[in-house]
Amino acid sequence: MKKFIILLALIFSGTCVFATDFNVYQAKNGQTIIVKQVKSNPIVVIDTWVKTGSINENDQNTGVSHFLEHLFFKGTKRNPLGTFDRILESKGAVTNAATSKDFTHYYIKIPSKDFDLALELHADMLLYPAIPQNEMDRERKVVLEEIAKDKNSPNELVYENLTELIYKVHPYKREVIGKSAVIENITRDEIFDYYNKHYVPENMITVVVGDVDPNYAAKKIEQEFCKKSVKPEKVLYKKEPPITQQRVKIDKFACDSGYMMIGFRGTNAVHKDEFALDVLASILGDGRSSRFYQNIKEQKQLVNSISVGNGSFKDDGIFYISSNFQPENKDKVLESVFEEIKKIQECGVTQEEVERAKLIIVRDSHYSRESVSNIAMEMGYTVLLTGDAKNYDKYLEDIKKVTPQEVQNVARKYLGENKSAVSVVLPENFNEKKCSACKIEKNHAAKLLKSAYNTDKYELDNGATLLLNQHQVNDIIAISILAKGGTFLEKTPGVASLMSATMIKGTQNYSQNELAQIMEENGIKIMPSSGADSFVVDVVTTKEELKKTLELLDEVINRANFATEDIDKARKVMLNSIKAKRDVPINKAMEEYNSLIYEGSVYSNTNKILEKTLPKITQNQIKEYYNTIFYPQNLVISVNGDVDKSYVINKMSEIFNSKNGTKFEYTKHSNDIPKIKTMKKSVLPIKDLQTAWLFMGWQTDGTMNQKDFATLQVIDSFMGTGMSSRLFRNLREKQGLAYQVGSGFSPNVLRGKYTIYIGTNPATVKVAKDGIMKQIQILKTQDVGEEELQNAKDLLIGQYILALETNLDKAGALANYEASGRGFEFINKYADLIQSVTAKDIKDVANKYFNENYVESLADKAK
Repeated sequence: MKKFIILLALIFSGTCVFATDFNVYQAKNGQTIIVKQVKSNPIVVIDTWVKTGSINENDQNTGVSHFLEHLFFKGTKRNPLGTFDRILESKGAVTNAATSKDFTHYYIKIPSKDFDLALELHADMLLYPAIPQNEMDRERKVVLEEIAKDKNSPNELVYENLTELIYKVHPYKREVIGKSAVIENITRDEIFDYYNKHYVPENMITVVVGDVDPNYAAKKIEQEFCKKSVKPEKVLYKKEPPITQQRVKIDKFACDSGYMMIGFRGTNAVHKDEFALDVLASILGDGRSSRFYQNIKEQKQLVNSISVGNGSFKDDGIFYISSNFQPENKDKVLESVFEEIKKIQECGVTQEEVERAKLIIVRDSHYSRESVSNIAMEMGYTVLLTGDAKNYDKYLEDIKKVTPQEVQNVARKYLGENKSAVSVVLPENFNEKKCSACKIEKNHAAKLLKSAYNTDKYELDNGATLLLNQHQVNDIIAISILAKGGTFLEKTPGVASLMSATMIKGTQNYSQNELAQIMEENGIKIMPSSGADSFVVDVVTTKEELKKTLELLDEVINRANFATEDIDKARKVMLNSIKAKRDVPINKAMEEYNSLIYEGSVYSNTNKILEKTLPKITQNQIKEYYNTIFYPQNLVISVNGDVDKSYVINKMSEIFNSKNGTKFEYTKHSNDIPKIKTMKKSVLPIKDLQTAWLFMGWQTDGTMNQKDFATLQVIDSFMGTGMSSRLFRNLREKQGLAYQVGSGFSPNVLRGKYTIYIGTNPATVKVAKDGIMKQIQILKTQDVGEEELQNAKDLLIGQYILALETNLDKAGALANYEASGRGFEFINKYADLIQSVTAKDIKDVANKYFNENYVESLADKAK
């Protein structure tokens, strides 16, 4: 009550309703303002949702919402072209936008100290877009490239075909991205006509989540969005008739895999059946214990992947089943899906399945809400679709009320063969016991080696390094276990990848299904992954479930089964995934580039190598790697959260007690990565290619050379990161050469690579490459200006702050820095290292690495 009185006393012209932990305001101009204070990190997200998307378009302006989304970034009278990007990126902000059928939203994620600046720019951009004609014509080319790019994706094709099958009269039938013929001809007046009709404050919901005072933020939003609102017209959309007979569309595409989406008309976002449909989707396709995973993927081995979703729109909804499979399995997949649906319609679901699904949905929501970006997105999405902020909290309450009978009822009501639409894309050339014996508890010794920045570094009595970062910010506990050596310790490339794919497929005391069920019911995540320099096991759990989690971790680390049939299934999935990735041209060019840049070393174990070695890998090879990779002296174990120090020390000492293995030192393998001594080029001709993809790159030193590491990060920041970068401004903005252009510095421990990539029209590949080389020459010969240099540093430091938001982000970073030789303290030294880079360093490093010994990979249109 006291807080409510304080809110009423504020000098604020709108009205405020106080919710459980966020505030909702209605400004005088009709704008909805939602503010949720989250103090755990110095970050804030500003996210404005506009109640318009492709639903408000017609055949004459289809795609205008998406085109307009691009044009908002072209400046205003107060902030001309480039100002918005330059200022925000200099603060390390992440900015972007997205267009959908019901909405368009624009967001900024930035250190909270820059909230006022970000909000001022954000409001100016949305309320006063200039849209200069010349910039509109340039961006028109970019959008046309984006439309062309989507034609090279089987996933896009299968989805758009499904939408066409389901919607015949409702405006949801139109593609959000629009049609080339419309975008080519739409005028500036037509775009402003659409903007003036829909981009009014009463149509806007601005959500702010992060380290800001709610009342200050709300007042500031009302000040910045102080523009008279025109009442948006109420639109009644044509009602879509129900599907009464199965609709099917089969398309052919230049791919190796089969793709299928089965869709059913669902509900809008406020219908009471939405919650039971969400639970049904989870039972059918959420996780390893789901019906589709167990019966269609594992038992019958008919799919590489299968997932289920319940997508609610403002005016309707789609319940969809998506799968990727070998083309010859198409009919069997379709038959099996409807068999599983029929079982639920006739026999229902168990209380246990429903409770498990609820737990998965609730826990996934809690994990998602650790991130301020996700909170803002969920709030904005919920309020826009339902019209009520209370539904943000109410959603989980309604999920918990769902009964098995309600799940069966919605399966009968919405699903069935005669209610379905089936979209298929095929290749062009295709014709149709619980735990081990209890151990005696022992108190293990741990030697404290160093304390800094709230992190303690211990050496355990087994030789492992433990990093302990204790805090009580939340109940989430994250553990990152990094085993040094990675693929260096493989005898056959792919062993580590197969091991990571099969480690949690069952242990001596838990079947695969039991293990999956326990983890899903208790919100436990154990995630093995293999990398060039290390093998990593990431763990996320809650304080309440830590004991159970470490019991399961012990099973996975010490008693994994690696059954032959599980290895064969994983191998098959990996090989099929390699084929599927090659269905997209950019992936082909990237694969070839990655193969060449470190050719002849473990860093070059790309899909080209793996597709040859995976079929030969045996169970014994996997077990041999498994029995040596967790040698304690090679381990860095990073624990982040509210944990008991003694308990963690004891458990980690007991779990990681292998005597097999030898100490790994990166420096002894420096000569294993040969340096590039000549130019390497590769051209991949692809039939009917709409967008050519060019990758160019140079080898660099790895993370051990910290000065060059920092300098290359700064170079990457101003050369190819974001819309104010040199590559973006000179190749995309000025010349309109690219749909997508950028750069990336990717350092391993012993060697790194600096990559520049561009997606362009096949006719302009040479011009694009010349433009890239011109920028490299400028970098080598001209000093970078003080403002550009500082902006690049601020961008990196801001991004760094945002990248350490979750407990797992921090645990993983600490482990990585310690294992790579930089020391865990690097987490707090990074900013100073970046700030130390000078203009002379930039030129020196550019001349050191950017020579004629580069790698070039091009996916081009077949002549």
